[in-house]
Amino acid sequence: MGSLAFVTDHIVMSNHRRPKIPFFAYYRPRRPILDTSKSWRVKAAGDSEDSDEALQAVIEKSKRLLAKQRDLLQQIAERRDIITSINNATINSETGEISSEEEEEDSFLERDSNLPDDIFTPDVPSTSSVEPLGYQLPDATSRRYDEGSSKSSINLPPKSYQNGDTANRPQSTPSKKATTHVLPPFVSEISPTYKNLEVKNESNIPYVTDVPIDDEVESPPLAGPNVMNVVLVAAECAPWSKTGGLGDVAGALPKALAKRGHRVMVVAPLYGNYAELQETGVRKWYKVTGQDMEVHYFQTYIDGVDFVFIANPIFQNLGSNIYGGNRQDILRRMVLFCKAAIEAPWHVPCGGSCYGDGNLVFIANDWHTALLPVYLKAYYHEHGLMEYARSVLVIHNIAHQGRGPLNDYSYVDLPPHYLDLFRMYDPVGGEHFNIFAAGLKTAYRIVTVSHGYAWELKTIEGGQGLHGVISDNDWKLKGIINGIDKKEWNPKVDTHLTSDGYTKYSLDTLQTGKPQCKAALQKELGLPIRPEVPLIGFIGRLDNQKGVDLIIEAVPWMVGQDVQLVMLGSGNSDLERMLREMENRYSDKVRGWVGFSVKMAHRITAGADILLMPSKFEPCGLNQLYAMCYGTIPVVHAVGGLKDTVQPFDPYNESGLGWTFERAETGQLIHALGNCLLTYREYKPSWEGIQKRGMMQDLSWDNAANQYEEVLVAAKYQW
Repeated sequence: MGSLAFVTDHIVMSNHRRPKIPFFAYYRPRRPILDTSKSWRVKAAGDSEDSDEALQAVIEKSKRLLAKQRDLLQQIAERRDIITSINNATINSETGEISSEEEEEDSFLERDSNLPDDIFTPDVPSTSSVEPLGYQLPDATSRRYDEGSSKSSINLPPKSYQNGDTANRPQSTPSKKATTHVLPPFVSEISPTYKNLEVKNESNIPYVTDVPIDDEVESPPLAGPNVMNVVLVAAECAPWSKTGGLGDVAGALPKALAKRGHRVMVVAPLYGNYAELQETGVRKWYKVTGQDMEVHYFQTYIDGVDFVFIANPIFQNLGSNIYGGNRQDILRRMVLFCKAAIEAPWHVPCGGSCYGDGNLVFIANDWHTALLPVYLKAYYHEHGLMEYARSVLVIHNIAHQGRGPLNDYSYVDLPPHYLDLFRMYDPVGGEHFNIFAAGLKTAYRIVTVSHGYAWELKTIEGGQGLHGVISDNDWKLKGIINGIDKKEWNPKVDTHLTSDGYTKYSLDTLQTGKPQCKAALQKELGLPIRPEVPLIGFIGRLDNQKGVDLIIEAVPWMVGQDVQLVMLGSGNSDLERMLREMENRYSDKVRGWVGFSVKMAHRITAGADILLMPSKFEPCGLNQLYAMCYGTIPVVHAVGGLKDTVQPFDPYNESGLGWTFERAETGQLIHALGNCLLTYREYKPSWEGIQKRGMMQDLSWDNAANQYEEVLVAAKYQW
């Protein structure tokens, strides 16, 4: 079968931040030994008998600090020697021999892969507008590829080990000779940028002679010795592209991991013209279904994270319909995306230096990127490349699996013996091709977005045909509840609550701020401004999976309870039509906003009293977390992440965060909502207690990032 050839074009680097060159692990700046800004006063001999002792104490302390400095400078010198040995290493491209002044060194230290970045903060690049991608696929995209042009020999970059910790290195003694590999026809030649990851000149390293020292050293990054290079790959990433919770996760989790000390990159397709991005000058060609397709890499740096976007006309103008098109079109997009994303750490210089493949872990998300773990194994590991790179696959929604007929295998460009990874059988679909199944089998670790969903995935109903695969790989499965971005979803700082009568509020101002937002929402939607009437909200995709049909069936009952209902979303055309009909029928009590508005989503969350989430299944759910953060009380179907995050209200112990119901039935929804409305009207102290408990939770990404780190470490040491 035809296979992919990666052809490296010329790379031009401009407008990049200075490279981050950490000198030693976990060092943080300290105060100078002798601070000349302060004057030391030594008492005269006649002042006191203690003067000599005080002076002696100062001298002894200075000696101790000078000793610390000498040790520190010795560490720097040793590491400089190692870097110098790398610079002096010469690679013979014909024979693959590596000569070095330091023959004793069995392995090399690779910059930015082994040392933490905690003492250097890269300059944030200036923003610049990106010109519209007006280029068309050149004639080369339609030509057949010359198989011979892809086969080129390279000398692999040195293996890298985290923090140079010899205890964690493989026990086998590395050879003094570097193996010369002939690249398989589907792997590109490594770019010059990647080959030049070594520190270019010892003189580029600042000579540290006046290192400030203090008695107490600040704590290292939270990741500690487990710091690594993390590349999260997703088909959408907020705020640039989003259809649901996946976009929020891709935008927020990387920032939390970066705060823990990791070097983090996010890779996503470029669907439009995003003003924040810079052109990297990197151009690459990838073969997809017999065509050579060129991609451009764009990059920006925000909140400690490198965001890299892959541009090709195949992705252009899909921002409003990311997953649109027929099955073959979607498959071709995802094949190109995964091939380009897996090489981004090699080719895209972030902060002046590429990530490389040392100490590297990929986090793939859902079936759209489930080919990445397969490609990592087939294209690289089986050919001695990226040996220490690992992959983690996150299940956000098992319902979408990348299924198709078996002949779809020809699109993914893999050796014939890999077909069995994709081959699945179920009573309904029969024998079929399944991308998610292959990704789950080849990933080093699997994460899903709640403990409850992890359990459900192993059941026939919850696994939706993949329960057997997931059960077989249960040993590498972990459920981690998503967090929320407290900069984006926080009533105290919400930028969408600064106009049109809305106001920001906090736990202290809940009783005044939230009623003001409710009145503003009623006014904006054209509903009667009645503070005593419960205002119920729904935000989400108009789909039966979200339980919208249950809400519509319950509307006549709700209207009879004298409530107001606002629903925001788009999706199923029949449900959109029914939403418009309900608004026409109950114009003084129901509002249906067909479409999606980020501003309106924030305003409904702030102004509503109750949020409905009657999902038939919900892997995690974020809207209930947003609601509790805003003092809006959720009524949810006790499934997946909803069951994990919404503790039922207990009126006897005054505990709980909302109301739940066990079966996805209209009667069950009405029963739970009825108890909620009763508490709202008759038991105000209990209602306020539920609001405050919800707002007092720590719903940030910090805890989730800590758990993700545990998974990444487990993947790193898995062989």
